[in-house]
Amino acid sequence: MEYKLGKMLKRIKNQLVYSLSAVCLLGFSMQLMAQENNDTRWNPVRNKNEFVNPVIPGFFPDPSVVRIGEDYYCVNSTFEYFPGIIISHSRDLINWKQIGHVFTKSEEFDLTKYWDGMGVWAPDISYYNGEFYVFYCMVQLKKDRSYNVRGNYMVKSKSIFGPWSKPVQITDNGNDPSHFVDVNGDHYMLYAAGIPQGNGTKIVKLNKDANSIVDGPYWIETEGKKAAPEGPHLLYKSGYYYLTMAASGGLFNGHHMLVARSKNVLGPYENSPYNPLLTQKNNSGINFHQGHGKLFQTQLDEWFTMVLSQRWLPSESTEKRYQKGVSQLGRETSLIRLNWTQDGWPVDETSRQPLDIAIKPKLKEAKVVNIYSDEFNKPMLNIPWQFRRNPLDANLSLTEKKGNLRLYSGDFDIDTLLGRNLILQRERWLKYTASTKISFVPKTTEQAGLTCYYDTKTYARLGWQKSKLGDWELSLEEMKYGIPIVRKLTSIRKVSHLFLRLRVDKLTRVFEYSYDNKHWLSAGEILDASYLSDQGTPNWGFMGMMVGVYSFNRGSGNKIPADFDWFKISDYK
Repeated sequence: MEYKLGKMLKRIKNQLVYSLSAVCLLGFSMQLMAQENNDTRWNPVRNKNEFVNPVIPGFFPDPSVVRIGEDYYCVNSTFEYFPGIIISHSRDLINWKQIGHVFTKSEEFDLTKYWDGMGVWAPDISYYNGEFYVFYCMVQLKKDRSYNVRGNYMVKSKSIFGPWSKPVQITDNGNDPSHFVDVNGDHYMLYAAGIPQGNGTKIVKLNKDANSIVDGPYWIETEGKKAAPEGPHLLYKSGYYYLTMAASGGLFNGHHMLVARSKNVLGPYENSPYNPLLTQKNNSGINFHQGHGKLFQTQLDEWFTMVLSQRWLPSESTEKRYQKGVSQLGRETSLIRLNWTQDGWPVDETSRQPLDIAIKPKLKEAKVVNIYSDEFNKPMLNIPWQFRRNPLDANLSLTEKKGNLRLYSGDFDIDTLLGRNLILQRERWLKYTASTKISFVPKTTEQAGLTCYYDTKTYARLGWQKSKLGDWELSLEEMKYGIPIVRKLTSIRKVSHLFLRLRVDKLTRVFEYSYDNKHWLSAGEILDASYLSDQGTPNWGFMGMMVGVYSFNRGSGNKIPADFDWFKISDYK
């Protein structure tokens, strides 16, 4: 009896263990499945004839596109980053290559005094009579509008690679200008009036050189009210002037596009019965926040618009600002296929997953290569690199130590407008790895290393420094909504060089170091990096995450070189 009871208890115990194991295995499987499904959402399986938005991922907001023959050129906002106004090129509208910037000479384009999220807003590119035109605005704006300075400017060039003419200021108010040339050759500029002066669109007629106003401004009225805060563009087609406009539903949530048309360039304009033209209605979609679209036709008579969009990752944070989602990569660029209704209105074409997945243009595929990694063995940095405001040329060199980027420790930290000793490029992937080899000898309070950067109030960094005891250490630091935190200090050996690595998997960031670039050791991790996003800054959330290197002296005044042998980025899915 005792034996049978023992055997029974053993059987029950084994069944319980098996059941618990099954539950744990099921839970683990469900976790993996959830992760897999989550990854599938951002990287859906597509057919050969389909593409998935965004087509230009990462911090590429406010797109404007022009077609010249078989070539397409796109410009995007760059705010306080230098070089200013990035230019990309494509032949198939899916694959885009960064080919340069409009403003490349620091002495001709001073961004040093612009606050975070200010500077260059919403450029527009156009082409007429053998010349490229880029209209753009410069904005310095406080959230309470107690300081509100804006102006619209124009530059032009016979080549997309420049040189571009010196900027000409067209107005000292408004923002988001665009250029329109009527069928008779008359030039016009549209622009948003700018809150609080007016929630609407203005239009002025320009002279033949498009550098001064000859008539206007006039209000473009829609439905008897001024209802277009930003991003106006004009298109002439089949006897109608079509006006597209953005942000009518608010800057972040409900952002969408409206269309209106008129027989007269100055109006009055009637709203499309199919409005809003673009808005994401699928809560489990990929892309949201569509706006700033300029309609264009391909050489094969297909119609598209390119718009800004955001991918909103679900956040585990309980903070209110993250509840609707986190846009880690900022405002990106998406391609939307359009159709025209029988009564002459543009509408987005029905697709398998609206605004996310659509049929590719009929254009021949033209793959491109964008080079993000850099061996620093050329006299110039690769095109993707950006300076936060204008570079301090005396603090950097690509020639003093051959094959290295040398950054001398600057006097100001990267949490101030004066702290310009960092070089960055856009994060373009929800998952990626960045690594660098650094040589550095800190003497007192100097620090150099790797950073994930949004703005002065929002970043994370892994810095090589001298400890209070005189040893060397790595400091993993966060700037969270303007509050600095030292997350982890890691003692390291006194070596001539060190390898630093960052691994990003959406809202998880792992920092590592190595002495041989083979065996990696933990320097800390951020399991919920929701704050490294548009939603995580107390400043304007207009940009997107950047990654790069930095060096500063924390007030010691020492100019100590941090030599970066290379910087490598690889995406993984």
